[in-house]
Amino acid sequence: MNIPTNEQETVVQYDRNGETMTIYTSDSTQMTRLDKIYSRHKEHRQAGEVVAVEYVVSKRLLTYRAKRGKCVLSDEQKAAARARLNAMREKRLQANA
Repeated sequence: MNIPTNEQETVVQYDRNGETMTIYTSDSTQMTRLDKIYSRHKEHRQAGEVVAVEYVVSKRLLTYRAKRGKCVLSDEQKAAARARLNAMREKRLQANA
């Protein structure tokens, strides 16, 4: 039984004092991604087919990240970075020769 993509969801649940979090997903893409990293804790089935999965993992794995702005370099900074990169490439070529 396929769930329409607009109805597939992923929910991350944890409490403040707990050590673990539960990830519930009915999104098949997220299931594939999470199966590569974690083992399934519980499967939810309809008509014998898996329609959702729960994973229980350490809460320490959850991170929040701020959106970064694009780094703007001056022409001098670009030239310096280019010179450093060329020096590293030359050093690597000499080491492999």
